[in-house]
Amino acid sequence: MPHTILTDILIIFAVAVPVVYFFHRVKLPPIVGLLVTGFIIGPSGLGFIQDTERINLLAEIGVALLVFSLGLEFSLKHFGEIKKVALLGGALQITLTIAVVCGLSLWTGFTWHEGLFLGCALSLSSTAIVYYLLAQKRLVDSPHGRIAIGILIFQDMSAIPMIALLPILAAPLGFSGSPVIFYALLKAAAVIGIFILGGWFVLPPLLHQITLTRSKELFLISILVMALGFGYFTSWLGLSFALGAFLSGLMVAETDFRFHALSEIAPFRYCFNGLFFVSIGMLVHPAFLLSHWWILLLIALALPLGKTLITSIVVFLFRYPMSVSVMAGLALSQVGEFSFLIALIARGAGIISQELYDFTINAAFITILLTPVFMAISPKLSVFIDRIIPIQRIRCEKRGAEIEAGHLKDHVIICGFGPLGSSVGRILEQAGRKYLVLELNPATVKKLKSKDAERPVYLGDGASEEILYKSGIERASALAITAPDYMNSMAIITQARSMNPGIRIITRAKFRNQVEDLYSAGADIVISEELEAGVEMGRYILLHMGMDETTIDQYIQTIRSFGSADFF
Repeated sequence: MPHTILTDILIIFAVAVPVVYFFHRVKLPPIVGLLVTGFIIGPSGLGFIQDTERINLLAEIGVALLVFSLGLEFSLKHFGEIKKVALLGGALQITLTIAVVCGLSLWTGFTWHEGLFLGCALSLSSTAIVYYLLAQKRLVDSPHGRIAIGILIFQDMSAIPMIALLPILAAPLGFSGSPVIFYALLKAAAVIGIFILGGWFVLPPLLHQITLTRSKELFLISILVMALGFGYFTSWLGLSFALGAFLSGLMVAETDFRFHALSEIAPFRYCFNGLFFVSIGMLVHPAFLLSHWWILLLIALALPLGKTLITSIVVFLFRYPMSVSVMAGLALSQVGEFSFLIALIARGAGIISQELYDFTINAAFITILLTPVFMAISPKLSVFIDRIIPIQRIRCEKRGAEIEAGHLKDHVIICGFGPLGSSVGRILEQAGRKYLVLELNPATVKKLKSKDAERPVYLGDGASEEILYKSGIERASALAITAPDYMNSMAIITQARSMNPGIRIITRAKFRNQVEDLYSAGADIVISEELEAGVEMGRYILLHMGMDETTIDQYIQTIRSFGSADFF
């Protein structure tokens, strides 16, 4: 039987099953198993698959569907909330990284062409991997998740001029890059023009007509055509295939069919995503890795540390708490998929040698392999850094001085003022109760203050001792933690309980396995989102079936007495 693409897919999945299962048993995410699978079966590994071009094609489809989903979830409205840190912060992060890497490269003997290449390639992070890990833990909407995604979007946009400038680096001295830059800008303008035209005028009526047919097959095919078609268009222009898919996702996100498209595309996304991660593993050369392991290990540890430091400082400059800044920095500590493309083009153009290309690819692979570990430890590490760095305490003291809570007594402190926090605040206002809000997002605070200057909303982290003290924690009657960040909630509970042992602490838990930990930390009441959703659904079903409310309440009280959704 000839070796076909079906044989390749069978080999990938057959090897991936035991490898991914092993990593699951040792508490590591599936992405690590998929990367190692590619490392094992690739042409430089055991050689089960020699022709990687066919796999790369399927992997590109996987990336396209992944970033299309990102565009659906991360609408322009969400981008607007963090546009300052995404655009200005993203530009500052890229500029600082390029400057530092280029400077170090020149100092160690590389040419300025090689230094600029390394700066550009290493300044970018992986949208696909970071989004995958954030979505897996449902942290896309967390403060650090939104910041990371916003900066990643800016990085992906920045990859366009970087790729366009590569021919200028390869050209002889005196070559004018003006035509190259002009055509790159012209391409970008064409993409933006089609994006605006399609998103505002074409897609809404088109999708409306398609949904009127009530055909799931037609709607799914239409969504796939949009994602892959726009990706092909941007690829044809010489830009990224994934960029086009992401922009098409943003266009659909501005219509009424956003969530319908997200649910329909999910099975295809999960299937092809694995092939992308496997294809990354196939790029690694084990022989080169073993012969230069100590240099690669040094680079792979120093690079994430440097990128984390730069990104954390940049985010912190935009008035975000140190804990959020560090978590965003650790999320962006790896080298991205566009870096592989830049390295490939640079090698083909003669800008870098084969050896430098191998160093870049292998070091990048190790940073990607370490990303799940860095993101897993980021909550605890960020809290630790938050406590030991004096500059954070100085900022907290400054913010604490802005908080006017001296007149408040028996008030409620609300940590987080998103949809849930604002609902709590509205209820307290209607009941005539005093409250004070601590919010991590500067944009949210500014927006609320612009609507009502007297609203007691302040920028600050509830895990800070200084902020809680200025908020009158010792005189407060209750603390409501409505923010979705689990680790931040744990830190707030611990700090608040130590300052006021008698305060009533109410918090939320997104998942069942978080409930007991939050109670152990000192919470009095933990609202399990999974439990409450199930209880309310059960209540309405029983009411519909004619059961009286007294009996229903008895059933619900029995379930709630367990304190979590683990009733069965």
